[in-house]
Amino acid sequence: MLQYLVNGLSLGAIYALFSLGLSISWAGLNILNLAHGTVFMVGALTAWLLSEQLPGVPFLLVLVIAMVICGLIGLAMELVVFRQIRRRTSDGNQQTLTTVIATVATSSLLIAIAEQFTGGQPQGLSQDLFVVSGYTVFGIRITNIQIAIIVIAAVLSFAVAWFIKRGRQGQALRALSVDRDMAKLVGVSADRLSALTMFGAGAMAGLAGVLLAVQINAVEAHMGEALLFKAFAIIIIAGVGSIGATVAAAVALALVETFVAAYWVSDLRDVVVFALIILFLLVRPQGISSKGWQRA
Repeated sequence: MLQYLVNGLSLGAIYALFSLGLSISWAGLNILNLAHGTVFMVGALTAWLLSEQLPGVPFLLVLVIAMVICGLIGLAMELVVFRQIRRRTSDGNQQTLTTVIATVATSSLLIAIAEQFTGGQPQGLSQDLFVVSGYTVFGIRITNIQIAIIVIAAVLSFAVAWFIKRGRQGQALRALSVDRDMAKLVGVSADRLSALTMFGAGAMAGLAGVLLAVQINAVEAHMGEALLFKAFAIIIIAGVGSIGATVAAAVALALVETFVAAYWVSDLRDVVVFALIILFLLVRPQGISSKGWQRA
């Protein structure tokens, strides 16, 4: 049982890293980014391409490059798509609809490009990129990549929570989410803050993509799609923008998946998870933290 707990924690850490960027952009900028899963995939694809083209490339360098590339994709979406939509229409519903359509189109474009590189088939990472080794402690096996994933997720979660609650830019982002026009009047640079947020969200997605690709030793053009739906479920359960609740919901979801697969039927784990989500929403539709963005 403890072995499954460790496996669930490492999977939950990936879910948390992926969901946090999506949650912040949704809460702070009111952007429902359906391309977030594809940006996650680009991080994994970048790691695979670098390991194939540059044998022996340091893993930390791969992480940095993948995060920068994915961050720049998020930044490009903000500059080319989201900002132009905001400037051309003031109607909130129209902005949301147009944004969703634009992110779906962006996602389809990135997937098509990825399929050209991968040939539409799953690809394995070079073993030289990250040598996975295991340790056995009290009969529980844990790998170095699982340790790295859990530690990185914990550190970044605390850092993001501090940034949103205590950081100057984080407080400005919260003000921006409440009233964009008023935030501008008190000196908040909405465009610069939006760009920073989208870059950070993209970078976190890329980081999660690399870590998961190393853990499962596979890269596939559609690998981010299922994760995107789970991230939406996590955010809805947690409350949009709540950092602590998002991490807790991500870990809980991963643990449920792990234990269902281990003790029941593996193919039914998604069915059980989403059934529990529906039940949760019926009981507490406002989420774990109904004032998550205000409290971070």
